[in-house]
Amino acid sequence: MPELDFAGLNVAAQAGFKPHFEQVAARARRRRQRHRIVTVAVVALLATGSGIAVAGRPAPERPPVPAPGFGPDRTPDFIPTPGPTLTPGPGRQFSTGRPGAGDLNHVYLRYHECRDGCPPRWAGTDDGGRHWRTGALPVPDDALVDLRVVGPRTLVAWYLPRSSPDSSHARWAASSDGGATWRQVEARRVDALPAGWPVLARQPGPDREALVAVDPATGDVAQLANRSTLHNAATVASAPIGAGLWVSGRTGEKAGDGGRVTWTGSAVEVSRDGGRTWRRHEFPDGLTASDDVGGPAVATQDGRTAYAVGRVRGDLVIWRSADGGRTWARTTGTAKVGERTIRAAVRPDGVLMVQAGVTAREDPLMFNSSDGGATLRPAPLGPGADPLPVSGGYVQTGWPDSTGAWLSADGVTWRWLDPPTL
Repeated sequence: MPELDFAGLNVAAQAGFKPHFEQVAARARRRRQRHRIVTVAVVALLATGSGIAVAGRPAPERPPVPAPGFGPDRTPDFIPTPGPTLTPGPGRQFSTGRPGAGDLNHVYLRYHECRDGCPPRWAGTDDGGRHWRTGALPVPDDALVDLRVVGPRTLVAWYLPRSSPDSSHARWAASSDGGATWRQVEARRVDALPAGWPVLARQPGPDREALVAVDPATGDVAQLANRSTLHNAATVASAPIGAGLWVSGRTGEKAGDGGRVTWTGSAVEVSRDGGRTWRRHEFPDGLTASDDVGGPAVATQDGRTAYAVGRVRGDLVIWRSADGGRTWARTTGTAKVGERTIRAAVRPDGVLMVQAGVTAREDPLMFNSSDGGATLRPAPLGPGADPLPVSGGYVQTGWPDSTGAWLSADGVTWRWLDPPTL
């Protein structure tokens, strides 16, 4: 593993008004896309902890705040114009992290109330956004925090103090009562991830830090003993529980000018036994969904029928598997997408959704296919090509360009949830 540049991380973090870890990564991704060069995120998410139960620091009593603009009649532009997610002012939140959902009623996010000196806090709703409650996170005030939702009332926070010399000082905290109380947890090393535990998609990817799964009932954390053998790998977070573990990545790398790394090849790995063993398929055409992380965008509903979608020399290319990733065949569906970032998902009705472009800068395009990828039809811009499955439906965020979320019970019709003004 190359030397970890934590000094560089701290410089980026201080320049970013105490950002969420993923905001630092997002800015780095945009820089890499401009240069058409891929580099690897510098923070290794090694987790250790004390295992001692602690209560969250008491938060000031605040009345519930109604969520503005909630409901299907208030849907903003699908991809808003990129801009700062800041609302400075006395008593108002200054920055927020990516929202996460345990189901269609329970949504949470991490936020700071001011530019400097304010500890990270969480906000959550138990009724689909009509009312919000808040609390303190049991982490140092200066910590980088990655807050994740793994159940309706189960949250985990990975955190790293900015003064830490390396990632061995990272910790995990968990709450199983919607943030009311927290305890420190230790990531347990395992040969296979427990069945039924959601897998967290994180950066760095599973080639640098092995896959992590969380118990949706207790918040206990398990991490695979072995890392992915792919390069620049990404976890397929949209694969439903029970569909197996899916990882997308590259098969090689080469050094370019100035020692920069570019990735070569394209592959998908699938595990049916919790990550104990893996089956790899390599694509012959250098299929890639972005210049950031991973190889193709992988979409599956049931773990059997799966699609690997990406671009090859500016053309959208689709590969389809009918046997859980054992064999693949290229379909005839295609479209001109240039160098846009690709996202893909399979709806419950079997329709393949493809989004080309994830920010307004990329002038996004949407397509769908109801014939297994044989043909693609243009579709109106809207959510559905980058959702995460949750209990009772799906959630898709517009983060980092928007801090709200789209919620859907069927993956077809969506409603918008505004972030709270706290």
